[in-house]
Amino acid sequence: MANGFDFGISVIIVLLILIDVYLVVRINKHKRTESLLWQQSEELKSAQSELAAQEEELRQGFHELYLNEEKIRQHEELSRLVAEGANDALWVWDMVTDALVVSERGRELLGLPEHVVNTKEKWKQLIHPEDLPHMLDKLEEHLSGCNSFYGAEYRIASPEGGYRWVLSRGKVMFDSQGQPVRMAGSYTDITERKYKEEKIKHMAYYDALTGLANRELLTETVNQALAAARQDGSQGAVLFIDIDNFKQINDTYGHSWGDKLLVNISGKLTALVYEAGMVARWGGDEIIIFLPNINKTEEFAAYADKIMRLLEKPILINEHVFYITASVGVALYPMHGDNIDELLRNADTAMYLAKNSGKRTYMMFNKTMHEAVVEKTLMEARLRRTLEQQELRLLYQPQIDANSGRVEGFEALLRWESPDYGLVAPPKFISLAEETGLIVEMGNWVLEQACRFSRQLHAGGSGWLYTAVNISVVQLMQEDFVEKVISVLAETGVPPQYLELEITESVLMERFEENIRKLEALRELGVRIALDDFGSGYSSLTYLKKLPIAALKMDKAFVDDIAVGGVDAAITGSIIELAHQMGLQVVAEGVENGDQLRYLREKKCDIIQGYIISRPLPPEAFIIWLQQHGGLLGRQEAGHSWATYYEG
Repeated sequence: MANGFDFGISVIIVLLILIDVYLVVRINKHKRTESLLWQQSEELKSAQSELAAQEEELRQGFHELYLNEEKIRQHEELSRLVAEGANDALWVWDMVTDALVVSERGRELLGLPEHVVNTKEKWKQLIHPEDLPHMLDKLEEHLSGCNSFYGAEYRIASPEGGYRWVLSRGKVMFDSQGQPVRMAGSYTDITERKYKEEKIKHMAYYDALTGLANRELLTETVNQALAAARQDGSQGAVLFIDIDNFKQINDTYGHSWGDKLLVNISGKLTALVYEAGMVARWGGDEIIIFLPNINKTEEFAAYADKIMRLLEKPILINEHVFYITASVGVALYPMHGDNIDELLRNADTAMYLAKNSGKRTYMMFNKTMHEAVVEKTLMEARLRRTLEQQELRLLYQPQIDANSGRVEGFEALLRWESPDYGLVAPPKFISLAEETGLIVEMGNWVLEQACRFSRQLHAGGSGWLYTAVNISVVQLMQEDFVEKVISVLAETGVPPQYLELEITESVLMERFEENIRKLEALRELGVRIALDDFGSGYSSLTYLKKLPIAALKMDKAFVDDIAVGGVDAAITGSIIELAHQMGLQVVAEGVENGDQLRYLREKKCDIIQGYIISRPLPPEAFIIWLQQHGGLLGRQEAGHSWATYYEG
C-alpha cells in the first residue's frame, strides 16, 4: 500500500511537475506572445504615427499642389488676358526641329491664316528683303552673347497686300551643354508708330509744298558725297536754279497759283534727274540740283541744257498757260569747292550773273566771278557808309515845255562820289543798294534833299517847279512809304501837286496790287506819278490802264534814233499818240540834238529833257543856269520859237 501510495504520490508529483512545466511553458509562451504583441503593438503604433505623419505630409503636399495649380491657372489666365489685351503676337521657336509656333492672337494680329507659318524659314520668306539682313544680324548678336535680348524692327508681308512693321523681341534658352534649344518672344505691331516716324522724318527732311528734299537733307547728302569723293576722286556738280520773274506771277495771279506752278516745275525736274541725283528746294523759287558721280564737264552742260529746254515748255494750270524761263548757275566739285557752303555760294554767284546777263541762260562758275563777288562785297561795305560820310550828291537836270520852252521842273539825279572809286554811275550801285536794302535810306535822303531844293528855288523867286524824284520799288514796298512822303512834304512845305514820283516798270513785278494802292493814295493827295523808261520792260496796255500815272517817260533807247526814221521813230510817234489818247503827258529824256528835238516837237511831245538843254547840274550851278536861261527859253522873237536856238 505504501508502494502504491508512494507511486501515487510520485505520479502526483510528476503530474504537478508536468503541470508546473506546462504552466511554465505556457507562461513563457504567453510572455513571449505578450512581448511579441507588445512589440507589434509598438510597431503598429510607430507605423500609425508614421502613417499619420505621411498622411499629414501628403495632405500638406496636396494643399501646396492645389495652391500651385491655382497659381498656374491664374498665371495662365493673366497671360491670356495680357496677350489678348496687348498689341503683341507670342511665338516659340524650337531650334532643334525648326518648328515655329505663333499664337492665335499673333495670327489674328498679323492677318496670317493657321499653318501658313510653322517654320523659321517660312517666316523669313515673309520679311521684306531689305529688312531681312538686319533681322538676321540682330538674331546672331543675341545667339552669340553680344546682346542679352533679341530685338529687331522689320516689315512683314500682309495677306491683303503690302507690309506691316513689327518689333520682334525674344530670348534664347540653352540646354545643359550650352546649345540653344528654344527661343520665345513676341511681335508688336508698330506700323502706326513707323508711319508717324516717317511723317516726322519727311517733315524734317522734305519740303511741305513740293515734296522735294529740303536744306537739311540736301546738306547731309552733299556732305556724304563729298566725303566719298575725297576717297575715290569722283566729281559732281551743284546747279542753282532761280525761276525768272516768278514774283510777277505771284503778284499778278496770287501765291496759290505760284505754288501750283512751283509744284509742277518740281515734278518735272525730279523726273528729269530721277536716280542720277537729288532735287531740293532751297527756298522761295530757288531749286538746287545735286549731281554726284559725273566726271565730264559736257555732262553737266547737257543737264543744264535739258533743264532750260524743259522749263521753257508751256505749263498748263487751271486752263491757263504759263511760259517761264530760269537762270542757272553751276559749280563743280572739287574744282569750285570742297564743302557745301562754298559750292552753293559759287553756284549762286554764277546764277546771279546769269540772271544779270539777260536771264534764260546758265553759267558755270569761274574765279573771275569770285573776284567780282569779292569786289561787290567791298563795294557794299563802302556803300553802307555813304550817308554818314556824306558821299552822296544830287544833280538837277531841267525839264522844259516842248511847245513854249518854259522851264517846268527838274529831275533829281543821284550820284556817289567815293574816295575809293571816284564818281560812281547809278547803274553800278543802285541795284546793289536795292539788294541790300540801303536804297530805302538813300531814297528817303534823295526825297528830302530834292524837296528842300525845290523850296529854296521857290524862295529865290523861281516859283514852284515840278520836282521829279526816282522811287525804287524797294522803297515803294515799305509799309510806311506813303506816310514818309506826306511827312517830307509837310516838313519842306512843297505843295503835293509839284512833287512828281518817277517809278519804273519793276513795280509791275513786285506786289502789283499793293503798290497800286499806295500810288493811288498819293495821287489822291495831289502827287504826280510818272512811269519812267516806258517801253523797256514789262508794260502792257492792261497794266498801263491800272497805273494811277499822269505822265510817261520814254526810254532813251527810242529817242536815240528817231531822227533817222525807221522803227524807233514809228514807235515813238505811236507812244506819244497813245499816251495823249489816255490823257497822259509824255516826257522825252536823253534828247541830245536838234533833229531829235524837231521830231519830238512835230509829234507833240510835251516835255523835253536832255543834254541839248542842259547836263545834270549841282545845286549852285542849276540856280545860275536857271537865272541865265529861264527867260531865254520862254521867249518868242520875230515869229521864231524858243527851239530855233537848238534846232539849228
